[in-house]
Amino acid sequence: MIPATADFAYPCEEAVAAGAAATILNLLFPGEQDYIQQKLTECKNYRIMAGVNVRSEVEAGEALGKAVAAKFVARARTDRAGKAVGTQADWNTLETSCAATGEVPSISMESPKRPIMLPLFGKTLGFLLDTNEVVQNRPSPPPSTNSDLFKKELEEVLWYIEHPTQERMAIVHFWGDGVATYTPPGHWNVIACEDFVGLHLSEVRWARNLALLNMSMFDAAICCWDCKYTLFNPRPSQVNPKIKTLTGLPNFPAYMSGHSTFSGAAETILGHLNPQNAAAYTAMAEEASSSRLRCHPLSQ
Repeated sequence: MIPATADFAYPCEEAVAAGAAATILNLLFPGEQDYIQQKLTECKNYRIMAGVNVRSEVEAGEALGKAVAAKFVARARTDRAGKAVGTQADWNTLETSCAATGEVPSISMESPKRPIMLPLFGKTLGFLLDTNEVVQNRPSPPPSTNSDLFKKELEEVLWYIEHPTQERMAIVHFWGDGVATYTPPGHWNVIACEDFVGLHLSEVRWARNLALLNMSMFDAAICCWDCKYTLFNPRPSQVNPKIKTLTGLPNFPAYMSGHSTFSGAAETILGHLNPQNAAAYTAMAEEASSSRLRCHPLSQ
């Protein structure tokens, strides 16, 4: 009833993927376990209903997927991401340490003010980069908030805000990806999946490609957040109240740009996996980066 492959039937490959996915989803969405189990059961049963697997093959696949996923659950519980929110003392230290250097520290621009987002995420355990490598990859500081170059960059942001065009607004909203959206990493997953469908990949290639894409963006996120909270650079609208953002304003420091960092990682991996589209991925990454200037956030 569905296309059959020449692969061996034991264990069922779809049940392996489903068992792994369900285990991780239960960790991420503990309130949705009944729904996740329902979908897992449907996934297993459809293989039997379609005539491509017998029960023992499906059950072996599910058990294997769950056993592998359990290793990742154990790792997730010790990767320090759970402590990334920090404490009031951490937030105060970041602000006072930045001010002590003579720079303008980043503050929450929300009303009422909320704690800044995940200030200790830069200390999270990555997949391929250790903590020392994260520090070694930290970029050079942005222009001083007291410098003429910083003032010049503020003027550039203000010009874009005061001279919007339909084309630039379309770019801003396409790459906006704020809270309650799939955010930049999810956006790049959508782009990747739309392209991968046309490549007619196997389950194994799909898993590998998405793993490479998302592991790279995760490690990039750690490096980005390490930089953000080391330098604690303010948003342009904090320094110049005339600057009104054309999209949501993130509640974390401006430098360096999260959108740019995620997009740089994604375009590099996708260009490797799908080289015929490499130029298009580069153009998309550049557009994603420039969208943050045009919606406002300076070095974001």
